Parts: sequence; structure tokens; C-alpha cells
Amino acid sequence: MKNAIGLWVWFLVTVFVVYSFSLNTASAVFSNVIKTSLHASTFQASIATGVFILVYACMQIPAGYLLDRFNSRFVVSSSVFLLALGNIIISFANSLSVFALSNFLQGIGASFAFIAAAVLISQWFSEKNFPIFFGLTQMLSCILTGIIHYYFTYSLKVYSWRDIYRVLGMFGMILFVFILIFLKSPSGYKPPKFISFKTSLGMVFKNNQILLCALAGGISFGVLLAYAGLWYLVIQTYYRLDTLQAVSISGIIFIGIGIGTPIWGWISNLVKSRIMIIHVTLTLGIMILLMGLYLPHYDIPTLIILRIVSFFIGFLLSGSMLFYTVVSEISNSATRGVAISILNTMVFLINIIMLLVPYLFITEISRDFFTYLWVLPFCTLFSLLLVYFIKEPIMVENNERS
Repeated sequence: MKNAIGLWVWFLVTVFVVYSFSLNTASAVFSNVIKTSLHASTFQASIATGVFILVYACMQIPAGYLLDRFNSRFVVSSSVFLLALGNIIISFANSLSVFALSNFLQGIGASFAFIAAAVLISQWFSEKNFPIFFGLTQMLSCILTGIIHYYFTYSLKVYSWRDIYRVLGMFGMILFVFILIFLKSPSGYKPPKFISFKTSLGMVFKNNQILLCALAGGISFGVLLAYAGLWYLVIQTYYRLDTLQAVSISGIIFIGIGIGTPIWGWISNLVKSRIMIIHVTLTLGIMILLMGLYLPHYDIPTLIILRIVSFFIGFLLSGSMLFYTVVSEISNSATRGVAISILNTMVFLINIIMLLVPYLFITEISRDFFTYLWVLPFCTLFSLLLVYFIKEPIMVENNERS
């Protein structure tokens, strides 16, 4: 019975993660039609849309603290409600200010999703099962978000963007009701004693291992997201690959991430080592990343070599998701949410930096990607170096969790 309830809780928070992830990047699909509908310039639309991302980033650590301190049911259901409410408001937006307000609400709601999944999985499942279930959540979010975005693109041919957001809002409200009724912590779980936000943050920042994991994980996974999200298309444009082909093949990277995350968690259980798997996958991942950056394109109609290389970039570098497991294992119930939120914030910041920094190395004489994308493997190698200073967490099976 307890296992069944735990699986049901995992399913609900995973649906929340997929819902929030699909909305986090939905602006890329809807941007042109929304811009036209609201009579906004590209700059104005970018600023209004960017409110979502800005609030999402700023709310990561507060979200972790709230999940540590208060009843998960009410914290998670409130965040889902805000996300759904933002969907409904945006469907009636007739001005840029209302559009920005809806993105503000969505950003707050979405910021809780990934951290809530980690916190609740750590409560319901053993340390041995944490990387597997957390990895499955990541896998489903990667794969289903891609499918949902394809559906968004197709639906725009038949329905307006307002209609799509109304449906998303209705879905969110239904999810809100389910989470409010069914989501809970285990019966034997004892919430930690109340401590202030400042104290909680101080406890985490005093733990050098958490900070090292946040930096190494943020760099390695942030670089991977930047490569898959932007630089991959730049590289393929250089090789004169068709844009649609490049977009479809870049999706293979995310498939590799989704498949690799739970598998590496399972393998780390078999070998009883998180750090060894992180080290091996980072080393092999950097090697395959260099192939993706600089391997010449062979005239093969199916582009099979490119597809294989792209898959293994995502598959191997997804091993860095084990940093979340390490942080969870070296934290306690009083600081786990804040610790994971710091790692998640670092991933977000490094991703943004890696989207921008390489441009600093472009010169007026040479503007091809060979002059600046050395930053990506360089930074990933730095994260590999940091691994040597991270201690193996003690993998203790908690009999109170299934």
C-alpha cells in the first residue's frame, strides 16, 4: 500500500514537472503569433516573455526553503494553482502588461516543480531508488515536452494561442485538485523543526561538498543545455545543414538525456558509487562533445553518424544529473530543498552564461564557431576537475522509505 501511494505521489509531481517544463519553453512556439496579436515589437515581446524566466530563476531558493518548512501538499498545490491561473490570464491578455503579469505568475508556479519532485521522491523512496525515480522524472519531462511542443506547433494551424492556453489552464486546475487531495508526505515522516531562511541558507553554504556539487553540476549540465538549446544549431548552420533537420537532430540530444539519467542512477547503485559514474560519464561525455563540435560532416543521406554522436552527447553527459542525488544524500530534511534549489539555480545561471560568453571571443576577422566554442569543453573539463574534490556520499538504505 505504501509503495502504491509513493508511486502515485511520484506520478503527480512528475506531471507537474512536465506541465511546468512545457510552459517554460512554450514562448519559443507562441512568440510570433502572440507578438502579432498584441501588436508588440520583438524587443517588447522578449521582455514580457523574459519575466517568466527571471521570476523562475529568482524563486528557486525561496521555493526550496518553503518545501523544506511547510506541508508539501499545500506548497505544491499552491504553485500549480498559480501556474494554471497564469495560463488562464494569458488566454485573455489584450495588452503587453497583462501578458507580463501572467508570465510572472507562471514563473512563480513553475519554479517549485523540479525541486518539489526531488524533495518528495527523497521522502517516499530510499536513497538507492532516488536517482532512478528522479531520473525517470527527467526522462519523461524531456521526451513529453518535445511531444507537447510538436502538438503546440500543429495546434496553431487549427486553434488560436488563446484557445491552447485556456486548455492548459483547465488542465492545470484539474491537476491542482488532484494534488490538493492526494499528494502528501509519508505517514512516518516528521517535518523538521522551524528554522529561519537565513539559518537554512547558512547551513547549506557552510557545507563545502554541497557547494562543490552545485558548481560542478551547474557547469556540466548548464553547458549541455546551452549546447543542445542554441550552439548545436549554430554548428549545423556552419555545416550547411537544413534548419529543420538540425532542430530534429538536436531533439536526439534531449532523448539521450532522458534515457541516460535513470540508467546512470541504476548503474551507480550497482557499482555502489555516485562519484565514479559521474567521473566516467563526464570524461566520455567531453570526448563525444568534442566530436560533436569538430567532427567533419560526412556525405551520408541519413546523417547517421551525426545522430549517433548527438545521442551519446546527451546520454553520457546526463550522468552529471547524479549531482542532484549526491546533494540529496549529503543533505537532511531540514535543508534538502534549499540545497537542491542552489544546484538548480547554478544550472540555470551557467546555462545563461554559456549562451552569451562564447560571443565575447568572436573577432572582427574571424566569425566562425571554431574561434569561440572551445569555451564549452573547457568549462566541462573544469567541472571534471572539481569531481576530484567531492567525496563519495555514504549510501545508506533507509528502511523507513520503500
